[in-house]
Amino acid sequence: MKKHRKVLIAAVCGFVIFSGSVIAAVTGPRIFINNVEFAGSAFKLNMDEGTAMVSLRSIVEQLRGKVTYKDNTIYVTMPESSNLSMQVSSLENALEAASPEEAVRTWIRGVQKRSGAMQYAVLSPDLRQKTKQEFEDNFWVTGVSSPHMGKVEQLHTKELSPDKVQVSFNYPLVMMNGPIGMGSASIIVEKIKRESSDYWVISDIALKDPGDTGIMIGAKKLEK
Repeated sequence: MKKHRKVLIAAVCGFVIFSGSVIAAVTGPRIFINNVEFAGSAFKLNMDEGTAMVSLRSIVEQLRGKVTYKDNTIYVTMPESSNLSMQVSSLENALEAASPEEAVRTWIRGVQKRSGAMQYAVLSPDLRQKTKQEFEDNFWVTGVSSPHMGKVEQLHTKELSPDKVQVSFNYPLVMMNGPIGMGSASIIVEKIKRESSDYWVISDIALKDPGDTGIMIGAKKLEK
């Protein structure tokens, strides 16, 4: 790549160029965004005369922006936060659960897909407040690729009150070569009453082992 085409991200969304002196204490350059570390390979990290450089396109696209190169000029388009906020609200509204089982199924799907956003969408207002920062710190990605939560065959629902139920289930812990064990969960789901329509949200999550699938946000240990 010619020198005039090398782009140092000195002013893209407040990112800081990592100098050689900053990274001297570690074995190699490391990239953190909002205190969350990303693999250097994801941003095509390179060292050039003591300065760490990353691909402008990869880092902008990570923030859902767009980079185009035309007539020896680089154009960066970043999405407006208001548009993203409306998009997220629309997705969350679409995920509102009409039944306790639907809320739990959505949460399970979020765990299986490692989607913190899907899990968060069906949490109660109180549980959202308690977990939002942790979801953000992990860039809305939870779990690990292996072991992960396998297919949940059956949900067991117990009514605690007209507006609160307990949903329990077992799930296989799956690695590449197949199941390696079983996990279990007990989830409290409550009804949110609203003039237009009621919906159900998860207010408490308890697992036999909260760390059996890696990063699990909002869960506590299931009492025996």
